[in-house]
Amino acid sequence: MPITDYASLQASIGNWLHRGDLTSVIPDFIMLFEQEANRRLRVRQQIIGVTLTVTNSQATLPTDYLVWRNVVWNPASTPYATLEYVTPTARSASDAGVSGGTPKRFTISGANVIVSPPADGQIAFSYYAEIPPLSVSATTNWLLTAHPDVYLFGSLAESQGYAKNPDEMAGWMARRDVILEEIITLDNKSKGVGPIKLIGIPTP
Repeated sequence: MPITDYASLQASIGNWLHRGDLTSVIPDFIMLFEQEANRRLRVRQQIIGVTLTVTNSQATLPTDYLVWRNVVWNPASTPYATLEYVTPTARSASDAGVSGGTPKRFTISGANVIVSPPADGQIAFSYYAEIPPLSVSATTNWLLTAHPDVYLFGSLAESQGYAKNPDEMAGWMARRDVILEEIITLDNKSKGVGPIKLIGIPTP
């Protein structure tokens, strides 16, 4: 049967399992696979850009934040300034005795992005977002639409962990992992051809 949404995914997982006693925990298998995918995938469909308001040098990270990509101070100004990432310790050291100025650096601490030197304003914040989780009210997302097989095999792997069947689990994990790598490879190809190196001609 075609897998097009949350309900059809659950039905397909149930058909492959041939076990009616696991129906109630199928949503857990799907959720656990999504957590694995969030740790593994960093592809263009996850990239989101937002404008955050900085107050007292910090702004709250988006709730679906995974990893930052780019941070720009005062994006409406000309020229705008791309901020450099530093560790929280390095930011604290650089801000010692500094009361304010134009931010040049940023760090991530807890649920906040913090700019340095201290300032108020706005940042254009580009980041990798979590895959939108499937639910009764959110029945599909980009990953299910483009790659329903990885949802199926990933959820089946989790089901065999629940059933304490390590051999079956290993088989489904292998199929899941192959598709995840193919998704990453496809994303890399979509970014265009890299620089061409001519053998025998020195690089400037």
